[in-house]
Parts: sequence; C-alpha cells; structure tokens
Amino acid sequence: IEGWSWLDSIYFSIITLTTIGYGDFSPQTSEGKLFTIFYILIGIGIILSFVNTIYHHYNKVKAKK
Repeated sequence: IEGWSWLDSIYFSIITLTTIGYGDFSPQTSEGKLFTIFYILIGIGIILSFVNTIYHHYNKVKAKK
C-alpha cells in the first residue's frame, strides 16, 4: 500500500511492535494508517498473550519445585 520494499516493511513492523517508533517510516495513505492501527492492536495483543503464557509456564515450573 505504501510502496515500501519488503525490508522497509519488516523494519517498520518490528520497530512498531516493539514500541520503539523511530518515526523514519510511517504510513501516509488512509489505507496504510487503518492497516497500521489494526496491526498494532492485534500485534501487541499477540505479544502480550505470549508473555502471559511464558509467565504462567514459569510459575507452574516454579510451583512444582
């Protein structure tokens, strides 16, 4: 949508989901902005779910000892 290369797209994805947000790449079109909104909401949710799963696994292992 934005006309970025695949490397620029991956870079933007990682910088966005890690919440670093350098600002050197940002969507300029309305479609790109809408996609980014949903991408952030879903991506952060998946990352938090993963962290929660690791946390619960660690607590179960710790409780067994």
